[in-house]
Amino acid sequence: MLKQQSQCIIRLMYKMTLLFRKPENRDYFEDQWSQHFIPFAEQMPGLQRITVCHIEGEPSGKSDYYRIHEFQFADKTALDYALSSEKGVHAGNTLMAFAGDITTILFSESFEETRNIALDQETDKDNAAVQET
Repeated sequence: MLKQQSQCIIRLMYKMTLLFRKPENRDYFEDQWSQHFIPFAEQMPGLQRITVCHIEGEPSGKSDYYRIHEFQFADKTALDYALSSEKGVHAGNTLMAFAGDITTILFSESFEETRNIALDQETDKDNAAVQET
């Protein structure tokens, strides 16, 4: 019999999500994104978590989207402060200059649930004894 101990943590965050459609010139996009946008965007004050997703496709096959870049903050006030900061303004201006026509920006309230399930050590011993017989 498995004995489990679980812990669940739920957090409320505020998120800015950038949806990038496929760029015409991927090399130019990658250079601008990594060398000019990231150094400022990921240094915005109050930024708590960053997630970057590279799109592989949709259920029907190919996708028009290329990348998702998420910036998470404690609340909307923290996001507003970050966007109006020197680094936030610079990142925003850079983004609009190289990818404004292929970027959709979304703001959302986000509920995040983290689960941590650990097996009881006695269960490991029981399983080992069963395998030995």
